[in-house]
Amino acid sequence: MSPGRRLVGLVFVISMLTACSLSSSQPPTPTASTSGPSVASSPSAAKSRSTRAATAPTWAPGDRWTYAWTSGKDGGRKTVEVREIRELNGALYYVVRNAGADHYWTRDIHWVGTVRDSKPETRMDPPEPWFSWPLEPGRQWQHRGEFAQADGKRSVAEDVFVVVGTEAVEVPAGTFQAFRITRTGRGGDTDEYWYVPEVRSYARWIGRRLDGQGNVIQFEERLAEYRAAPTLPPPGEPPRVPSSLR
Repeated sequence: MSPGRRLVGLVFVISMLTACSLSSSQPPTPTASTSGPSVASSPSAAKSRSTRAATAPTWAPGDRWTYAWTSGKDGGRKTVEVREIRELNGALYYVVRNAGADHYWTRDIHWVGTVRDSKPETRMDPPEPWFSWPLEPGRQWQHRGEFAQADGKRSVAEDVFVVVGTEAVEVPAGTFQAFRITRTGRGGDTDEYWYVPEVRSYARWIGRRLDGQGNVIQFEERLAEYRAAPTLPPPGEPPRVPSSLR
C-alpha cells in the first residue's frame, strides 16, 4: 500500500476510533522497550558522550518530556507524553499528547497529524519526516506534502532538512551532546532543533514563523525534565502501568 493511500485510511480509522477516549484504551505491548533514569538538572548529564550517528529511537507509553517555553513576553512549561502505541491499517503509530491534542507519529518519528477532543484536526500527507535515520552530520532530506485542516483549508508544505553537525546543548535538564538539525520551509518559516539520543527526542527547539505582515515570530522550547517509561517486568509479573494512564 502506498504511503498516500495508507494515510487516507489512517485518517478514516482515526475518525472511527477516536469516538472512544484514548486514555481509556489499553496500549499494546511495544515491540521493544527503552528505559532509563529520569533527567532533571542532573550533573551527570553534562558528561554526555559524543555521538557520531543515531538510529530511530523506540518510544513506550509513559515516556515523558517537560519543556520550558518562551514566545515573546509569554512563557511557561508543557509536557509531551507518549499515551499509547496504536495499530491502524496494519501499521503502528505512536499517540503522543502535546498541548491538549493527540499527535500521531510513525515509528520512524514522522508526523502524521493531530486529533483533538476525539476529532481529527490536522494531517500531513505524506507524513512529515522531522528525522531521517541514521542521523549523521551532513545528512540532508526534503519533504513535499499537503497540510490539511479540519475546516477544509489545505496548503502545500515544502521543506528542506539538514543535519548541521553535533554540538553541546545546555538546557535546564543538563548539558548534552546533540545533533543540530535545521528545517527551511518554502514560506520562510524555519526551525532549529537539537536531537539528543539519550533522551530520545529534542532538547532544544527554536522556531521562527512569519505572520501576515511579514514579521518574524520566534518561540523556543528547552528540556526541563525527561522521564522514561517504567521498564517491562520479567515474564510472569504483571506490567506496571504509569500513573498517568490509570
